[in-house]
Amino acid sequence: MSLESVIQKKLCRFLDGPETFRLAALRRGRRYRSSTLALLAWTIGMFRLFLSPVALALLPVVILAVGYASIAMDAPMRAMLPVFLAVGVVELVSGFLFRPILEIQRRLPERVRAGSTFHVVYQIHNRRRRPAWDLRADPYPFAAGFQLEEPAALTELPGGAAAVLESRITAAGRGRYRVYRSRVESVFPFHLIKWACRGPRDAAELIVYPAFHPLTSVELPVGMRTRSTGVLNYSKVGESPELLGVRDYRDGDDMRRIDWPGSARMGNFVVKEFEEDQIRRVALITDTAVSRPGFWSLRRTRRHFPELEAALSLTAALAEYFSRGEAVVDIFAVGPEVYHLETGRHTGSFDSVCDILSGIEPSDHPVFEKLAPEVFRDLSDTGGAVVILLADDPERRSFLKRLQRSGVSLRVALITDRGAGEPPTGWTAVSPASILNGQLREL
Repeated sequence: MSLESVIQKKLCRFLDGPETFRLAALRRGRRYRSSTLALLAWTIGMFRLFLSPVALALLPVVILAVGYASIAMDAPMRAMLPVFLAVGVVELVSGFLFRPILEIQRRLPERVRAGSTFHVVYQIHNRRRRPAWDLRADPYPFAAGFQLEEPAALTELPGGAAAVLESRITAAGRGRYRVYRSRVESVFPFHLIKWACRGPRDAAELIVYPAFHPLTSVELPVGMRTRSTGVLNYSKVGESPELLGVRDYRDGDDMRRIDWPGSARMGNFVVKEFEEDQIRRVALITDTAVSRPGFWSLRRTRRHFPELEAALSLTAALAEYFSRGEAVVDIFAVGPEVYHLETGRHTGSFDSVCDILSGIEPSDHPVFEKLAPEVFRDLSDTGGAVVILLADDPERRSFLKRLQRSGVSLRVALITDRGAGEPPTGWTAVSPASILNGQLREL
């Protein structure tokens, strides 16, 4: 690795900020990340790592008191300086002697639903003979918006003992979040200075997929094609093809379908015949282009784009509905990057859908006309598509006409406010609030 690449790597790590104090303005992928803001984040992060909230609140008072006492030589405040010094010395010596040395194992869910509450389990073991007091695991939020409902805390852990702790956290909005390494802190004895013990290199990515409400029925596009497919590719757990009977072996038949007991009885080779599933295919096309706020607007983060969040929530609800066995789904999320995923009829496919939807970023403008011809060929193979639009404009209408010329039957859902006017004929207008609040149960 060259010196320049090492410097670039270190600089990028500096601009990320401390792992326990992430700022949205320093997130990777942004066009500009301020080094001054990164330095401020590191300063605040370092203070939070070593000083408790109580100490941070008392720190300005102590600084003012020491400054005043150093100027006013006969001020009664000077008598308090030995007290501050004594408390600091006792805190440092006692905290150092009883600092925790622990083995930490953390169990974190791989993906959670936005707005849901999940549990994080910690297994800790005290490697010292001395007890450890006032322990708290992962005291910092995983990211902005995560709410610690019940911390994983323990008053005393005897020497050589082990314990299991559990915290309860409410997930933030949709996204992919980098969770810092597991950390257990002690604020013994006066809750001023923190003594921490870090776990192994168990930093992980937590996927928060869009919150959605299950749909009870969906009117599929007319003319949707079917695909004859074996259960080898698309199958539910425990599902098996239905045996229709046996027939004489013909050239080209799969050798694995030979019925050996039946062949022995008949004196010639016979093969088993199964009923193949006829699976309908449907494409889900989600628009991610939202109008950007003005420079002076406070709507700077993606949680302020309810239309996009509603569209992704509806996409997740449709994918979950089709994963029950109604159809095989080709999902296209159209934005700066075109995400394409073909799902089957099993739970793993829906998990893949959630992983994609969790990381989709808003686009500045529609890019339908920039889609590759291969995408339109894939869409024409499905025969039917449910299109979720965030606005009605000539570019989007041109895209829909192009799909119709390719032989695709369309079902269009327009995510818009109720006061935005009547949608075109054949379109369904849905308000973002009805999707996010769970009022939409049929489409």
